[in-house]
Amino acid sequence: MPISYPHFGSLTYVIESLLNELGVDVMVPKKPTKRTTELGARYGPEFVCTPFKLTLGTFIEMLEAGADVLGMGGCNAYCRFGYYWPVQKLILQDLGFDNFRFINIDYENPLNIIRQLKTESGLNTLQTIRAFQITWVKNRLTDLVDQLVYRYRALEVVKGSCDKLANKLFRKIVETRGMSSIRKLHKELPSYFEREIETYSAKNRLKIVVTGEIYVVLEPALNVDVFRKLNNLGVIVETPITLRRFIDVGQKLNPFKKMHFLKARKLGVPYVAYRIGGETQENLGDIIYYKKHGFDGMVHLYPFTCMPEIITRAIAPEISMKYDMPFISLVVDEQTGEAGFQTRLEAFTDLLQRKKDEKSTIFIRKD
Repeated sequence: MPISYPHFGSLTYVIESLLNELGVDVMVPKKPTKRTTELGARYGPEFVCTPFKLTLGTFIEMLEAGADVLGMGGCNAYCRFGYYWPVQKLILQDLGFDNFRFINIDYENPLNIIRQLKTESGLNTLQTIRAFQITWVKNRLTDLVDQLVYRYRALEVVKGSCDKLANKLFRKIVETRGMSSIRKLHKELPSYFEREIETYSAKNRLKIVVTGEIYVVLEPALNVDVFRKLNNLGVIVETPITLRRFIDVGQKLNPFKKMHFLKARKLGVPYVAYRIGGETQENLGDIIYYKKHGFDGMVHLYPFTCMPEIITRAIAPEISMKYDMPFISLVVDEQTGEAGFQTRLEAFTDLLQRKKDEKSTIFIRKD
């Protein structure tokens, strides 16, 4: 019984690794296409969050391709995400797909994840915990590759060389077995980029952080490949958005290392005192955090009708002005066009570059 799941940027490789470790039959989802988007928009509720539509379209395509089991995150969420898989299940049944079932993974409860994985795989508890541990460690590797790509792609001399290397490394991460080999690969990843990617100087380059709703930020098919667009403009990009905030039990239990989302949340609490869904507190806190760490601006991404991120968009300008951190919020849905995104990103980076140049000029005159 092949198991499939939504395409989720580089996390697609992490989930593939998990299912391989569990020894189950996996059907890796294809990258979403225009047809995927159209299917989700056609059969999903009109005003539901855009990630709902894209994942629904993926599920339809995977069921057509022969998948019997669909894996989907879910929890007692603060927003509509908790309703995704039950509503999607009803829609798929109405479309005539009867011989399938959902696996609902409560990503906010690691113990429940282990119980669910144990039930599905037939492994014992220790084997399941080991498979889960390998998964969160491999997620550290995919996050590191993404981080390196977002820097080196902005500086590469030979266009495309960075993407080619990243694809090779993602497959290497999936295929590497054994914890010692995985940890060794983790240490070696930066050296691959240093050896194989010829770069221009990073001096005076803009640095922009991209935040927002997790699925929009991490899935290129939904965010119109915004990281690549910024890199092609010569901008070094970083994002704090990661699934590890939920599944990396090793770092969550480490008393000597505080995960980034906790630092950002602490900075955001004065503006939104309680969790309201999405990444609202963290995104607001990141405006302050990345300003203090020398970044030039922030791009905030969110799906159409996402209530928590609409609140982020409403509060962020006040924090942006207070801390002098330029901020632009971009909304995506199934109608989003690349040309409009490109124009807004070019205008934003032009303004940031002018601001950076003016600061440099003032600094020189003071000397």
